[in-house]
Amino acid sequence: MIRPSPRRRIGVLLAVMLLAGLGWFFWPFVSGPDQMQTFCSSLEAGASFDQVKAQTAQQGYRVSSLVEGRAFVHDSGSFGRFTCNLEFGSDGLVSAAYSFND
Repeated sequence: MIRPSPRRRIGVLLAVMLLAGLGWFFWPFVSGPDQMQTFCSSLEAGASFDQVKAQTAQQGYRVSSLVEGRAFVHDSGSFGRFTCNLEFGSDGLVSAAYSFND
């Protein structure tokens, strides 16, 4: 039985690492839309900004500052391509709409 050379082993290892790195980089673009849509639909009307902020942190998303009753949630892994636009009123969250930024 012929034993693979060290050069071949290194080549195979580098190829596997490259494929794993590419998969890790592109995964948020594959799974992001469904995850963000699910997150947006899970937000309850009337929730305070602090409650939404806590849910956002649990999911690993980021939320913008509340400006004039509006904010947005985004996934930094997808560079803000998938967002959830939030609108708040005097009684808390009024609407949460998924948005695809292309």
